[in-house]
Amino acid sequence: MYYQDNFSKIFREEVGLHQYLAEVETHAWWERVPCKSIEVLTAEGNAESVTPISGAETDEVLSDTMKHTQLLVKAMGNVYLLGGTALPTIQRRARISGNALSEVKKPILAYILNECLGVSKGKALLRFFEGKIRAIHSGDPKDYSIIHMMDIFMAASAYVNGDFEDVSFAGGFTDHSLTTAAWSVKDERMLGAYRNLMKQYGREAQEQLRTEIRIMTSDVAASGANVCYSMKEGENTIVLGKALKTIHRGRRGIDEVEENIRQIFEFYKETLRGMGRLFDIQVKYPANAMVGIMKSVGIGKKLIAETVERFKTESGNQACTAYDAYCGICQVLSLAKEKGTKERAMLELEEDISKCITKKWSDYDIPGEIRY
Repeated sequence: MYYQDNFSKIFREEVGLHQYLAEVETHAWWERVPCKSIEVLTAEGNAESVTPISGAETDEVLSDTMKHTQLLVKAMGNVYLLGGTALPTIQRRARISGNALSEVKKPILAYILNECLGVSKGKALLRFFEGKIRAIHSGDPKDYSIIHMMDIFMAASAYVNGDFEDVSFAGGFTDHSLTTAAWSVKDERMLGAYRNLMKQYGREAQEQLRTEIRIMTSDVAASGANVCYSMKEGENTIVLGKALKTIHRGRRGIDEVEENIRQIFEFYKETLRGMGRLFDIQVKYPANAMVGIMKSVGIGKKLIAETVERFKTESGNQACTAYDAYCGICQVLSLAKEKGTKERAMLELEEDISKCITKKWSDYDIPGEIRY
């Protein structure tokens, strides 16, 4: 059911997310093998050697592989189909990288990977799910620690629903790269901390105010076990800085994740303090600063132009604080949503925005014609 490399699913109800994660546990497993024992094959010419996996329709999964990676992996005496999310991880195991790897022909790519894997040391940790290998991590727990997604989201759900007031599930998303869930929270401790920050700088927060707590994680090294926050003022979203991250490394695993989850409120207050520094930064040329900063974090030119033009229309492009300019940057989320941007791309956009807070605004606050 979930075998396609481009599979994704949106969850409107929390129970649906937990049911999916429970199902994942029954369809997925891990294996450790010596790196040197891994051999990469092209699917073309080797399809008949693919080892059937219980619960997976080999022909369908093979057909999907031919549309994407077109590669197989021989390990433990068997031959397995290679999923798209596994390509970056196997390249890291082979200690190679570069855009050219995606452009060479598959037999050449397989040859390069095999030559490099042949001189690799240690073990590799293989992640299997829905008929394919989805990731090939370092087999040393010091480099990659298995933290089951079901455990992470069960701990997060229990803590958020049990420790905060007026909690509702704001939605979830999954694909083969990552899984995320968000809760909308109207807790007076959190809202009060935000209102106090606004008052400190002579501002007043909107009445329709709520905090969104998001948990994000991945089994394929696309994300650690991350906690991030945004503030919802009516229909507007303000991303509150970078995430609290637990990397998949070391032996503490879920214990460290749970410890971070228990620190959600403390880290939220720390995040607000980071936001507060923006009020102390004066920006003379906000449109130029916004363009430069948004470019520096990788936001697309068209979205930058539309976001900045909206800011200029609403504010007159007068000198302001970095906080005001940052709130203008956050409007990119509304524009992207209006365009029907997919959930995964919206998550990536939020992460890009979060990086803007810690930028050195004076480097981008320069006069001159605005160039998108």
